[in-house]
Amino acid sequence: MSASSPTRRRLRPELFLEVPVVIVTFVMMLHITANALLRAFANRPLANTLEITQYWYLPIVAFLGFIAAQHRGQHVAADLVYQLLPPVTKRFVLGISFLVVAVVSVGFAWFGLQEALHSFDIRRTAGVSDLPAWPPYFLVPLAFGSLSIQFTYAGLRALRYGEGVDDPAEADVAEPTLSVDGGR
Repeated sequence: MSASSPTRRRLRPELFLEVPVVIVTFVMMLHITANALLRAFANRPLANTLEITQYWYLPIVAFLGFIAAQHRGQHVAADLVYQLLPPVTKRFVLGISFLVVAVVSVGFAWFGLQEALHSFDIRRTAGVSDLPAWPPYFLVPLAFGSLSIQFTYAGLRALRYGEGVDDPAEADVAEPTLSVDGGR
């Protein structure tokens, strides 16, 4: 680019979630593939592959994926009845729905925190192995706490500004992408 045309970089906070999820997914694929190949051809499977996948890889991918999907507005929406509502009603239905889901998410976060703390106290392990399984339990309150904030924000914006009324899947559930241009 020429010096006269300023380049503009955009800080995308969702990448702090998406990049680790992609990395964990690839590591999981390599781990499972290595286990299958070693089991089939050397009769020496990798120890605890099932437990690592079940208690570590999948919770990371699922819970961080929930947060990223909600941030991007990419959850599945079944809005057959919603599309039939008058526009003035859609605003309130969408806002109240988001706020109800936020309250439910707070409940899941609270229950998840209690379970995570209990798992920590008893040093929960994965099945009959000695592999620690308690750390991923803390992803539940983290994910649902984040979702409750996102849903509250989306609900308040829908009620106040009517955002997302035309397409609930595109409701603004997070701050807009931040611009980083070095003060230009």
